[in-house]
Amino acid sequence: MFSSFGIAFRALYAHKTRTFLASLGILIGIASVIVMVAIGKGSQKEVMDIIAGMGENLITVNAGEMKRRGGRLRLTGNVTTLTVRDANRIMDEITDVEAVAPYEEKRMVAKFGNNSAETTVAGSSSDFPVVRGYRIESGEYFSEKDSKTANRVAIIGTTAVKNIFGEEDPLGQVIKVHFIPFKIIGVFEPKGVDTNGLDQDDLILIPISTYMRRIVNQKHITRIFIRASSRENIGKASEAISELLRESHKLTHDRNDDFTLISQLDMEELKKETTEMFTKLIVGVAGISLLVGGIGVLAVMLISVKERTREIGVRRAVGATRRDIIRQFLYESLIIGFLGGGLGIVLGVGLTLGLTHWGDWTLILDQNSIWIASWACAGLGVLFGVFPAIKASKLDPMEALTTE
Repeated sequence: MFSSFGIAFRALYAHKTRTFLASLGILIGIASVIVMVAIGKGSQKEVMDIIAGMGENLITVNAGEMKRRGGRLRLTGNVTTLTVRDANRIMDEITDVEAVAPYEEKRMVAKFGNNSAETTVAGSSSDFPVVRGYRIESGEYFSEKDSKTANRVAIIGTTAVKNIFGEEDPLGQVIKVHFIPFKIIGVFEPKGVDTNGLDQDDLILIPISTYMRRIVNQKHITRIFIRASSRENIGKASEAISELLRESHKLTHDRNDDFTLISQLDMEELKKETTEMFTKLIVGVAGISLLVGGIGVLAVMLISVKERTREIGVRRAVGATRRDIIRQFLYESLIIGFLGGGLGIVLGVGLTLGLTHWGDWTLILDQNSIWIASWACAGLGVLFGVFPAIKASKLDPMEALTTE
């Protein structure tokens, strides 16, 4: 065994360049798999962080049916059965609910002096920051009294500030929306994009009562945001909300819901499936390079058998068995596999850590991918070394010795 390994090692060492080039494909493939898995894990964490940032223990009730179009969940149909009264009932009657924020929004033009910009103008209640995880950067949030008296006050997001006010401080300024003046009393902290890629900072928020009476003049709303008392109670709260809304909307057992209920757990599961599919896809692409690297090992080993026919004949003539020959060439392919794999692991881990430390990338090193890469090295070495090894062992010693 050790003599076969020593012969295999010396043979490869004598052709260092060819050995390195044979292992290069495996090196690139292993490094690609490690980096791609790290990218997939990192993107999954980013998505989960965005979902968590949308609100803790969040449940969203949407009027009508939600369907995925163009990668985003969108409302279909025009349903007018969801109301602020439903939101109040959910808060008052369901014990597993901690806070509720009725919500209605519309893209509109906001004006300040000679400046104007299209932004999302929305109405909600005093519980909106609690439910959706918004924080006030400066100023204050509107009070319960502002909501009850339909005061014309507004909180503005950082993107809307930049588009409307530029570098000017918006606090205390008056903007006009739909020809109605609103005083800016607060500015939200930056929140970034949501799971659909929409800018959550491009927002002007006013009391829901003001919005319903002065902006859209309607009684129905399209969305209710709800915060469950705990993550464990999200499922229980969702069932209770569904039952309450069906009773409130007078839906008989043979009629479908006129609302769509999506919990934070549903969003996490949906996004997790999407990112896992993306990770499998890119790892599959990287795996192709591993296959190409293995074929490279096969080609090099076949060439090696061809070139060393006389050497094989000499070994057989002095007593080496077919098993010894097979063992020698398998060792050679295994050494090539482990050389490429080891260097690939070092390169993959180095790139992952380097991009995480010095770049803006979010990569998470997965130890399982390293173990899988290690086994892949051995597997490729055996898989693509078996055929050349068997071919070498079948050479007739007399014919091999006469080969020039």
